[in-house]
Amino acid sequence: MNKKITVASIFVSLLFTGFSAASNAKKDDLFNLSGYLMLDYDFFDESLLEDVTGQGSQSEVDIRRARLSLKSDFNKDWEGKFQLGFEDGVEIKDAYLEYKGWSFADVIVGQQKENFGLEKLIGSRKLLMIERSMSTEAFAPGRSLGVSLEGELSSLLWQLGYYQPSGDEAKSAVTGRMVWLPWQEQQNLLHLGVAFSERDYGGNEFRINETLEVNFADSLLEGKKIDTDTVSMQGLEALWLQDRFTLMAEWQQAGVTSIEQKTYDYEGGYVQFGYQLSGGSREYKNGKLGNSSKNGWELIGRYSELTLKEEGESAETYAIGFNYTLSKNFKFMGDYIKTEYFEDGASIGDGDAVSVRIQYSF
Repeated sequence: MNKKITVASIFVSLLFTGFSAASNAKKDDLFNLSGYLMLDYDFFDESLLEDVTGQGSQSEVDIRRARLSLKSDFNKDWEGKFQLGFEDGVEIKDAYLEYKGWSFADVIVGQQKENFGLEKLIGSRKLLMIERSMSTEAFAPGRSLGVSLEGELSSLLWQLGYYQPSGDEAKSAVTGRMVWLPWQEQQNLLHLGVAFSERDYGGNEFRINETLEVNFADSLLEGKKIDTDTVSMQGLEALWLQDRFTLMAEWQQAGVTSIEQKTYDYEGGYVQFGYQLSGGSREYKNGKLGNSSKNGWELIGRYSELTLKEEGESAETYAIGFNYTLSKNFKFMGDYIKTEYFEDGASIGDGDAVSVRIQYSF
């Protein structure tokens, strides 16, 4: 408890500092200071825990994310971003420079998100659902130190990078993504994309270990611990924006080769939608989904699944909920999630959960 209070106190202090600094920074186009705080509450069946206590249900409230960002446009060719996370100690999230002086591509150098997966690349403040899907969390890489190129050619957007992930994950990776807009009329559009990531683990451990889209519950979908040689990942993505309606889907797969040259296959995907009850539409820029263009209510829903083929394990979730954007500073989210998990095709458990988020941004 003391740790949570300490983290909250640190970020609240930074918020007050941020208000003053941001107000001064925005008088100058050179710097822009911003931040956000997400407070989450989960109420869920104890069947979503590894150890059943007989209490029937569990609940938990905590800070999900707390971030502070500094962006700068040094001139027309150079910009940069530095972001800190405070939800579990202090951690550098983004730290990169971007050069835009070439006509064929922009260059990004530093710690950045690898360009794999539509849902993963959407900022957490702009997600349709409170938590990303199981497949996104299982497969899509996070932030890594590296260099990437990004360019546009007519209706095509391409991204390619070389990365050196931190910690005990892959030792190196080549990750790329291509997006095609076959149709676009203002904000109405069809987005189709493919992505890949070839990852050299060099004997490091790979393991699928996912919750069923309820953050404070336990990880029930647990794969084998694999001393891994390489991981090869592929993904397909689609997004349709039509006035108030948003529909997006992805399918991803990973082939894991152990140091003994045994192959393990994993796959999963989701379909999710959003409908702006209060009018407006979802914004879109550079191959990524953005915020709602108008304050008010949004109805949301998702189906997702994840399969661990070699282990004979799988899970699926159904979710429905709402988002309410009060202003550019405050957003409220609520999801109802129904889950079920399987072993060798037979159901071995299910459970329900309710997740609520209060989000503050400045």
